[in-house]
This record gives sequence, structure tokens and C-alpha cells, in this order.
Amino acid sequence: MATRKPRGAYAKGTAKREEILERAIEAFGRTGYHATSMREIAQACNLSQAGLLHHFPNKESLLLEIVQLRDNHHLDPRTPEELSPKESKVRYLEQVQLNQEQEALTRLWANLVGEATDKAHPAHEYFKERYRRSRENFEKVLAKMNGRENPNREDRLKAQLFIAMWDGLQNQWLIDEYFDMKPAFEYAIDMFSSYSEAIEK
Repeated sequence: MATRKPRGAYAKGTAKREEILERAIEAFGRTGYHATSMREIAQACNLSQAGLLHHFPNKESLLLEIVQLRDNHHLDPRTPEELSPKESKVRYLEQVQLNQEQEALTRLWANLVGEATDKAHPAHEYFKERYRRSRENFEKVLAKMNGRENPNREDRLKAQLFIAMWDGLQNQWLIDEYFDMKPAFEYAIDMFSSYSEAIEK
């Protein structure tokens, strides 16, 4: 009996943390990080503010936990160098599908990107690094699609446009429930490679 109680308490605590994260994702996505209070999140979780602070000492720690949670979820952990052009395309399309399935989290990300343009925002450095990493990854994908070992200037420019396109299509989808971003996204991948037949290899 003595050994089971901690396990039960641990499981209950883990479940409550997951609930807090879910409610925080919804609240941050709906009203933004700055406009959401810890009191609001606590109420959504049927907790006192002190109870919420037991799990997360402040709002910044809660946000960073959400960021870490998303970063730990990878559809395919392989690097661009380890994927064929066709596998890279499949991975991007699967990520689009996952983003659509996780609408609350995707909405939160779209709002955070706007807020994080403020250098004082707690997620500013995270998004700065994330955009840099995303551009570098797609540069490598484009180089491989076009038979080059290393990205060139055109690959770098196309990668910048591709990331902007991704955000733009995603925002249209978040605003308009009748908008399907997947066909345009797939077309864009083919368009950004100089010759789309490389993807079939």
C-alpha cells in the first residue's frame, strides 16, 4: 500500500499538469500570452491560483513548458541530409496535417509569433532560433532536391519565402474554416524545387 500511494499521487499530478497545459494552450491561443492571466488559467482548471503555482511558479515557466512540449513532438527525427527528396516532402505534408489536427496549439503558435516580435517577450529568442533553424533545414532540402551537396544563394532565398508562405497559408486556414491549405502547400513545395521530378526520386 505504501508504495502505491506515491504512484497514484504522481499520476494524478501528471494528469493535472497536462490539463493545465491544455487549458493554457487554449487561453494563450484565444487572447494571447500577455492578455491571459494565471488566475484565468487556474479557474479553467478548477484550481486556486496557489494550486496552479504549485505546478508552474509563473506564467513564463508555463509558456516555456508548452514550447518544449511542441519541440519534443517530431514526426520524423531524421535530419534533412538523411531524408530523400520524396521523404522530405512527405514529412512537410504530414506536419501540415498535424497542425490542422492540433488547431488550438497552431492558433497559439500564430499568436505567439506576432507577440514575440517584441524583444522583451519570453519566447522571442526561441522563435528567432526556430525560424533560423527552419530556414537552414529547408535550404538543405532544396539543395538535395536539385542535386546539390550544399545550399546556394537561390536555395537560401527560396527557404525564406517558403517559411513565409507556410505561415501565411496557416493564418488563412485559422481565419477561414473553409480554406484548405494543403493543396497550395503541396504545390509550393514542387514550385520551390527547380524541377519537381526530383521529388519522385
